[in-house]
Amino acid sequence: MRYLLSVILAVLLVTTEGKVVPTSDVENQQTDTQPLQLSDHIREAQNLINNLGAQLQQQLNPPDQKDFNTAIKEETTNLVSNVQMFLKNISDEIKAKTPELEGIWTNMKDKVFETFNNLNVNPETTEQMNQLSTKFQEGVQTLVSESENAAKTISENSSKVQEGVTRLTKQAIDIAVQASQNLSNKLQQATTPQPEN
Repeated sequence: MRYLLSVILAVLLVTTEGKVVPTSDVENQQTDTQPLQLSDHIREAQNLINNLGAQLQQQLNPPDQKDFNTAIKEETTNLVSNVQMFLKNISDEIKAKTPELEGIWTNMKDKVFETFNNLNVNPETTEQMNQLSTKFQEGVQTLVSESENAAKTISENSSKVQEGVTRLTKQAIDIAVQASQNLSNKLQQATTPQPEN
C-alpha cells in the first residue's frame, strides 16, 4: 500500500515537473528534441493498464488456473511492495526538499493507500482471483491518475518543483507500467499451453 502511494506521488511530481519550465529556460527549450513528455508517459501507462484489463477479461478461465492465480498473487504483492517503498521515498523527499507540497502529497497518498489496501487479500477462489485482478487494474490506474492530478495541482500552486521530485514522479509511473507489463507477461505464460516432454 505504501508503494502505491509512492508511485502516485512520483507520477504526480513527474507530471508537474514535466510541465513546469523555469522562465529562464523557456527560450532555450526545443519541443522537437525534448524527451517524452510526462503527459505522454502517463497516457502510455493508462493505455498499458487498459490493455492489461482487456487481457485479464480474455483470460478469466485459463487452462492452468493455478499458474494464472499464482501470477496475479505474485505481481500484486510486488506492486504493493514497490508502491509502499516508493511512497516512503517520496514522502521523505517532499519533507526534505519541498515541505509546502506536504498537504497535497498527504491527500494523494491517502487515496493511493486506500486503493492498495484492497489488494492485501489472500485470494483462494476463482471469484476472489477475478476480484483481485480487477483491484490490481484499479490500483495501477488510481496510481497513475492520482499522480497526474497531484502534478496538475502542484504545477498550479507551486512555483518550486525540483528536478528530484520530477524524477520520483516518473518512477511512480514506471512502477505502475512495470507491474502491468510483468503481470501481462506472466499471464501470457500461464495461459500458453506448454509442450509436453
